[in-house]
Amino acid sequence: MKHTLNLDKTASPGRPPDPPPPPGDPSQPHRASRRTLLSWMVGIAAGAFAVSFAVPAAALKALMLEKPVIAVGDVLTYADTASGGQPGQPFKAADLAVGGSAQLFPMGKSDNQDNLLQVVRIAASDGSAGLVAYSAICTHLGCAVFEKLNRDGLILCPCHGSIYDPANHAAVRRGPSDRPLPGIAIADGPNGTIIANGPFDGPIGPQ
Repeated sequence: MKHTLNLDKTASPGRPPDPPPPPGDPSQPHRASRRTLLSWMVGIAAGAFAVSFAVPAAALKALMLEKPVIAVGDVLTYADTASGGQPGQPFKAADLAVGGSAQLFPMGKSDNQDNLLQVVRIAASDGSAGLVAYSAICTHLGCAVFEKLNRDGLILCPCHGSIYDPANHAAVRRGPSDRPLPGIAIADGPNGTIIANGPFDGPIGPQ
């Protein structure tokens, strides 16, 4: 007697593969998103690398730029309005009475604080005669001195109280400064103006 194998045609031959995930399924990784994120990260790293070189280079360039310094022939102009002029307006010798003082910059060179001058009229005269000019930067710690003279006709520094005598080559009358304000020669310019006529006779500010 022959035996035949009776196959159950209703039985499943095996589990079919899972259907592909629907588009937008958050549980699946997104290759495009990963590529975009990776591109951003590479771009940020490259930018940071470039900036790390650019910042020191910019700082070095700024240090290398020469500041404009006062020179012979520079017309002196008002630094502020305290003495009756306007910033950048040419100063004239007739603007100061005896005992008067003003702070001036050489025209076009106010970006350099070391160019700030203290001009004082110590004697009645015409033009630059009777005027003296000094650095307005205190030799103690580099503060700008007061523009107006004190009641004794002396130059006072507001920071630590150093006092200088404009009628005696800006000699120190009271410390803590131990060095006079550097002087500078001046001369008559066109139309009653005053011009620089030499360099400072000493270093500016503290040394």
